[in-house]
Amino acid sequence: MPEEEIIIAIDPGTKKCGYAVVDSNLNVSQREVISIEKIAKTIEDSSNIYKIDKIILGNGTNYKSIEGSLKNQFPELRIILIEEEFSTLEAREKYFKAHPPRGILKLFPLSLRVPPCHYDDFVAVLLAEKYFKNKISR
Repeated sequence: MPEEEIIIAIDPGTKKCGYAVVDSNLNVSQREVISIEKIAKTIEDSSNIYKIDKIILGNGTNYKSIEGSLKNQFPELRIILIEEEFSTLEAREKYFKAHPPRGILKLFPLSLRVPPCHYDDFVAVLLAEKYFKNKISR
């Protein structure tokens, strides 16, 4: 049986990003929205808790500058870029599964519902899931 793999997944943005620590069984150990300034410290903290060897980075907004700084700060971690297309809508769906709407909001179609808070962390989880699914299908 292959050894469990634990990765950090990041949905990059200009001011904030989605951040998740996910294992190869798709268990989410950590999920949060953090400011760009806190990425390095958060990765450091996660690396002290989990055996991480890869960062999955969405190829969306601001990813090039984040990728550059992560390569400099964490040369031991492999950075893998992953396609982010349609991830926001999928993340919205995932958010509402975790936090079902109540009352009249249940009647609105998903495309018209907007979470009351940032949900970039759900995008990060989706990127991790996509990475592991692509890895299995190879």
